[in-house]
Amino acid sequence: MSDALFSSEVETPDTRHVGRLWFADLLDLSLSAFVGWGLLRALDVERSRGALIAAGFGVWVVMSVLGALKGWTLGRGVVGLRLVRETGAPGPARGVARSVLVPVDMLLSIPLQRRPLDRLLGVYPEAVPLELKAWRGGLGWMGLWLGLGVASVWFGVVPTRSEALKYLKTLDGWRCCHGRSSPTADKCEPAVSRAVREARGGYERAQAVVADCPKAAALP
Repeated sequence: MSDALFSSEVETPDTRHVGRLWFADLLDLSLSAFVGWGLLRALDVERSRGALIAAGFGVWVVMSVLGALKGWTLGRGVVGLRLVRETGAPGPARGVARSVLVPVDMLLSIPLQRRPLDRLLGVYPEAVPLELKAWRGGLGWMGLWLGLGVASVWFGVVPTRSEALKYLKTLDGWRCCHGRSSPTADKCEPAVSRAVREARGGYERAQAVVADCPKAAALP
């Protein structure tokens, strides 16, 4: 898919860079879902379908509002675009409205070759020239979401508190704690480390597990 696919004979603001904006919004939506998943893991709450949808949508709304303050998001930065209106940045109110309208606008843009709902809001994409001055204002906003994406990767790798304690109560976890046989390497050390941190933080369930786990008790 490219801008050529969405080309129009008469170019208007809502027909410019439609393909690039479509990909930018797709990247931002995907990142929102991923960060929402990472947030649920960080909070160690149940990751049901409803919770994942709610967390992802909540992050998407926040991203849309922050992205409307100056027009920058990570997805738009990747494709070299900034969202604007005639008088400047879209503003938070349009950001909230756009968070609801973007999925519909993405679907409409394929057959219509334009963004009718963005046009209704009075916003449109603007290509960012390859000059440091033009990008300087967006680096911080893009770095924010890149950092949250990296943090979500970290929370996906590190076991949650409940996962660590649950693992250490399994047969493989018993082997891990007592040094018997060969426990699953990628689960043993992270689970023990997390249990020890939680025990030192005063969590009673973790303290009980650590007390019954020689490997954890031996950690400095």
